[in-house]
Amino acid sequence: MSSVYRKENCIVVKGDLYDFHRLLSQIHQAIEDAEYRDVVLDMEECTSAFPGPMLSLCAQVLAYRKAGIDFTLKAPKDMKLFNLFKNANWNYLLDPKNFKKSQFRGHSRIPATQYQTPSEQNEAVNKIVNVILGAIPDMQRKDFAAFEWAINEITDNVLVHSESSIGGLVQVSTFKRNSKQVQFVVADAGMGIPKSLRLGRPELTSDTDALDQAIREGVTRDTKVGQGNGLFGSYQICSLCEGHFRIDAGNAKLVFHNKKGLSISNERIPYGGTMVEATIDFTQQGLLEKALNFKGKEHSPVDFVEVEYERNDDGSIHFIVEQEAQSFGSRVSGKPVRTKLSNLEKMVSGSQIVVDLKNIPIMSSSFADEAFGKLFMQTGALTFMNKFTFINVMPTVQQLIDKAIAQRMAVGVVD
Repeated sequence: MSSVYRKENCIVVKGDLYDFHRLLSQIHQAIEDAEYRDVVLDMEECTSAFPGPMLSLCAQVLAYRKAGIDFTLKAPKDMKLFNLFKNANWNYLLDPKNFKKSQFRGHSRIPATQYQTPSEQNEAVNKIVNVILGAIPDMQRKDFAAFEWAINEITDNVLVHSESSIGGLVQVSTFKRNSKQVQFVVADAGMGIPKSLRLGRPELTSDTDALDQAIREGVTRDTKVGQGNGLFGSYQICSLCEGHFRIDAGNAKLVFHNKKGLSISNERIPYGGTMVEATIDFTQQGLLEKALNFKGKEHSPVDFVEVEYERNDDGSIHFIVEQEAQSFGSRVSGKPVRTKLSNLEKMVSGSQIVVDLKNIPIMSSSFADEAFGKLFMQTGALTFMNKFTFINVMPTVQQLIDKAIAQRMAVGVVD
């Protein structure tokens, strides 16, 4: 059960927060009708919250704050939910006076990030795909490139089309345990897809018709600023891999579910902006690349691997370990290093991978085992020795890596 109601300038949320439209309506009434200039978001009794609704709420609060409205957050009492609010950066975005920016550095989530310029958008996307490369094992390069293309297109749409006063918010919110699913959410406080499309296509009189057209190939408000393939390609990626796709904008909601199919419905309470939520499943390799087929031709975008790693004249991959891990003292920090090296080995089969251990005077035995001992077993001795070259290795670190490989060969187990 859930409930949302207003007491003067205080908006109270109890139970699960899934449908954010009523919450935004109560905020609108407090500010526009009752003319409060300070609003309290009381979420102490909130029991669960989801990335799409929360990012939509954060986007609207940022826009109101920019217009001079003050917000105070009463964070959830439930400690697990409070930690989610903190780690996902929701606390900070809703109430920066009383909460600090998220310091979450794990490899299972990218906190909600605001971007307002092309350079900030590029930085956010690069951070996300870098984490994905170290989090999802056995990825095909074209699948990885398709994911990067989708999140780049959706975040870029905000800057090109939305006219959002606060730019956009993007968050990679879930890597489900023992699966290869990734969910990302992008939200803004702009004009919304229906209004944007009608600027160039006035015949789209209803918001549901506008969302129906938005996921079709080549549909855009102005072909001079875009080809209209961002939402189409992203929807195709999610549907082909049996994932999930959702758009909330204006008075309409579009949802694709792998079991229920596609539905487009009218929303009584409008959302003043656009929220796109996409869940992509990497389990079936090779499916994602089929989604990027425009006008009968396969699209092969430049990807993060090419830009970030394939830049040496001799064709080798330069992997600087100190830039790839938060620390060198735990097994947890070693796992994304191993996953990334394993993915790179498969993605760039003809290239030598130079593992540069400069400025690393020591590492724990558990890090050495997780990153390099297990990688040795995973790739096989011949591939490991032929494909990987280690440079700038201090003697103590060399001993730890050699010992980790020897012990791992004796155990012979890779999770």
